[in-house]
Amino acid sequence: MRRLLLLVALVAAVGLLVAGPAAADDGSIDVVLLEGVVDPTTADFVMAAIEDAASAGSQAVILQVDATGATDDLEQLVELVEAPPLPVVVWVGDAPAEALGIAARLAEVAPIVTAAPGAEVGWSEYTLIGSDPDDGRTGPFTGSPVPAEDGDPRFATVQAAVGQVVVWLDGREVAFDGGTTVLETAEEVTDDDGETRLQQTVEVRFIEAGLGTRLLDAPLHPGTLVFLLVAGLAVAAFEFYALGPGVAAGTALLPLVVATYGVAHLPLSWWAVLLLLGGLLLMVIDYQAGAFALWSIVGTVLVAVGGRFVVAGAPLLEATWVGAALTALSAALFFAVAMPVVARSRFSTGTFGRGHLVGKTGTVVVSFDEGAGEVEVDGARWRATAHRESHLPEGAEVEVTAVQGLWLEVEPVVLT
Repeated sequence: MRRLLLLVALVAAVGLLVAGPAAADDGSIDVVLLEGVVDPTTADFVMAAIEDAASAGSQAVILQVDATGATDDLEQLVELVEAPPLPVVVWVGDAPAEALGIAARLAEVAPIVTAAPGAEVGWSEYTLIGSDPDDGRTGPFTGSPVPAEDGDPRFATVQAAVGQVVVWLDGREVAFDGGTTVLETAEEVTDDDGETRLQQTVEVRFIEAGLGTRLLDAPLHPGTLVFLLVAGLAVAAFEFYALGPGVAAGTALLPLVVATYGVAHLPLSWWAVLLLLGGLLLMVIDYQAGAFALWSIVGTVLVAVGGRFVVAGAPLLEATWVGAALTALSAALFFAVAMPVVARSRFSTGTFGRGHLVGKTGTVVVSFDEGAGEVEVDGARWRATAHRESHLPEGAEVEVTAVQGLWLEVEPVVLT
């Protein structure tokens, strides 16, 4: 009998260890951040946070929203906010926050909605980024985004900060899937000057998405997606010309792999993608010719235009002209300045300095005009001068006589 009792006690102890301690009913308020573009990974994070808050005994969840639409059909998230396991309050903030598309839908169905002054809410009829309005769903936020103001009938009130939202919730009866409850979040206190005010009495916990979720959110923004694509392809072109040990290729792979997540989830304008790729190709052509000329200028414009329209996410999500132009200019500078300098350094590391090039022969690849052009020596392209010859044609054989910085001095090879 004693052995049986010991066995039962052992089994019970093991069961407690496996199950873990029961969640404490701490009555806190959990603030869950919903930011950026809402994809399945982000939606899963929000739904899990709401369920975990209910299991932990939290009084309520404040869903802090600053989101610009969804990439997929995420009605399950809308349904959970509409009938949550504990009170859920949607707060569109901090200013200047936006709740567009599915985020506006969350504001429609939540038991309580509030916003920061000036936060914009609207376009709830767009179920997906880049989609047409659905089959007639209507609601209070179906128009263009409108800034929230005091007295706005769409909101219970306007609150500038999450701390004010917590205090404002005190004594408010909120419905949820299990019925209704009255929230207790603050108490009256009297200041030294005799004034009475409400003071927060509950713990507020901020729940943010993990690093993996935030990393996947980055390529869902048009500006970031365009930068990742351009940077990855430019570095890949450098690897092709530099013929290095693969470091550049590995560097190019990372932004391209991250960018594929955005390509897979965002609607793309393929004509804009072709413009972007064509612009980069023109920059490569000029680099191959050894000069930043007309094709590079045209390519820069094409990359800027393609980057501006590559994501067909209007009206919820669009790239900006400023971001697209900066990315295009960065690519142009990379091909015009960084790539030639790094490539030359890469090919001149056989010995210390560049003196080892003196005496070697090469071929003119860009004809000399008034004594200056480009030559290829040991597989590397160099800017060069030829003081004894005002003109050397393309294909002429030359010998390196001196090195001045990144320039070579050459003279034609005299056949005997």
